[in-house]
Amino acid sequence: MSEHAHLTADQALSALAGADAARRGLAARGRWLATYFAAFAVGSAAVVTLIGLGGDAGTTTAMIGWVLLVSLGVGWAATRPVRLWREGWLHGLAWGSWGVVYGLVLVIGGSRHGEAAYWLPAALVSALPLLATALVALRWSRR
Repeated sequence: MSEHAHLTADQALSALAGADAARRGLAARGRWLATYFAAFAVGSAAVVTLIGLGGDAGTTTAMIGWVLLVSLGVGWAATRPVRLWREGWLHGLAWGSWGVVYGLVLVIGGSRHGEAAYWLPAALVSALPLLATALVALRWSRR
C-alpha cells in the first residue's frame, strides 16, 4: 500500500493548501522578469533618444550604455532562481518585436537627427514591446 493511502480529508486539504502556497511563492519569485523587461524598456527609450538627439557623442554613449545594460541584465537574469512557464517563448517574442520596432525607428529617423518632435515619441514607441512584455510577465507571475 502507498504511504498516502491513509490520508484523512483534513490532511489532504492541508497538503493541497501547502502546495498552493508553494506555487504562489514561486510565482512571486518569478516577478523578476517583469523588472528585467521594464529596465530594458527604459534603456531602449534612453538609447533612441541619445541616438536621435545626441549626435555622434550621443550615439557612442548610447551604445556603451546599452552594452552595459545588456551585460548587467544577462548577469542578473542568470542568478534568478525561478523561471516562468514559457519564458523562452516570451523572450523571443519580446526581443523579436523590439528589434523590428527599433530598426524601423532608426531607419525612419535616419534623416531627422536632432528633431525632438520625431525622436522623443520614437523613443517611447521603441520601448512599447518591452514594456508590454513586462506587463505580460507580471501577469504570468501572478497565476
